[in-house]
Amino acid sequence: MKNLAFALFLATVPCTIHEALAQKISDYTLTIDKRSCDAANMHVDCSFRLDFQQADSVSMAFGGDESLSIENLTFGTGSGITGRYVPAAKRVVFRRANRRRVSVSMSYDYTNLSAFFIYGAGNAELWETSFGEYYYPCMPNSSMEFDIEVKTPDSLSLLCSYPLERTAPGCYGGRPGNVLAQSLTLAFFRTEAYTHSVCDTSCGKVDIYQLTGMQCSPERCDELLALTQAAVDYFGHTYGEAYRSPQRKVPALPTFLFHDGKGFSNRYNIGFISASQEKFSTYPDIYPLAHEIGHRWLGEWTLLIDDGEPGAYFIKETLNEFMTLMFIRHHFGEEAYRTQLERCEREYRAIEGTPRDEPLIAMVHNDNNTVVYRKGPLLLDRLARQIGYGRLTETIAGFYREYCGKYPLAYADFASWFERCVPGHGAMLNTLTTAK
Repeated sequence: MKNLAFALFLATVPCTIHEALAQKISDYTLTIDKRSCDAANMHVDCSFRLDFQQADSVSMAFGGDESLSIENLTFGTGSGITGRYVPAAKRVVFRRANRRRVSVSMSYDYTNLSAFFIYGAGNAELWETSFGEYYYPCMPNSSMEFDIEVKTPDSLSLLCSYPLERTAPGCYGGRPGNVLAQSLTLAFFRTEAYTHSVCDTSCGKVDIYQLTGMQCSPERCDELLALTQAAVDYFGHTYGEAYRSPQRKVPALPTFLFHDGKGFSNRYNIGFISASQEKFSTYPDIYPLAHEIGHRWLGEWTLLIDDGEPGAYFIKETLNEFMTLMFIRHHFGEEAYRTQLERCEREYRAIEGTPRDEPLIAMVHNDNNTVVYRKGPLLLDRLARQIGYGRLTETIAGFYREYCGKYPLAYADFASWFERCVPGHGAMLNTLTTAK
């Protein structure tokens, strides 16, 4: 049974996240403590100042599995405010009485089993506010500044999506400013389980963490460095924006953290890329890591279309996979590109006409890899052969430049942009994305 003790606790307050977006949150501090915690668990203290403006209530995304994720939750609130955690809605709701500006503090223990089981046998945990998991309260798709402190036992190392400084043994701190509210990702990994190397490329240093005893060959590491450099150069030129960008809060080249997870494997986490050690060591190519590098420009942290929206994963994933194939075509040549298209064709034909074969517009959650990653690029290649590869890649790059960070975003925005860039071909795009 959870121990939910509230300093001031309250009646149910219905409020949507959109109602809260006009309100202001400031002076946000977040302290995360992994010491004396089991795997997939941590203790969190946070505080912030709420300005209700003209609203009576503010709702923030918070929580995960309603029966498991949050325990020992306490609120410390000033006078004139009440607050309530609503597990089923993954919301924490605050309602004011008289005062417009109030200070709030929260303390709780958080359990996130996906951070543990998805990423292997406990060697690494990835904590992220994604896929319906919000381990700290926030207003998604808004900008936020916060002070963060992370405390770890001696046995764990830490990677963060934004730079943190080591302030003392086992203590890290920083102040990410004007960042996407849900974009703070942390990776905790057992220091003794990993081998760390720092490699030089012509575009900067690249850190690589590999599981000791599972390291790939030196040749594969050289391949990764060459791929990283080539992909950073290609995408940076194509999008007209370098990988390292103070504007986008990306100060360095990606760090690679390889894990032994058997399920959900490769992820772009802004400051680092987490990926499967087994795939890195054994796959005939490492093109999927170029896809993760491409997410620096196209993906959930830049193209803010909500899950559940028509074409959400056409926007978040298919476009990036196609641009990854364009990188392969540019860097490795037409034959390598055609080999990847043949793979797409082969895997898609295996589901064609079955219930798994859905239109791209129906990809509202990332639960159909074959349609998102195989059918989608095939259809975009058909479009490119009609209008020209250069014209399609520039249209996609222009869409990024125009819509990066804008919320809300919808498939209709891409369709309108495409018709503006390639007049008279919008109907072909819509036919392809709605085709069964």
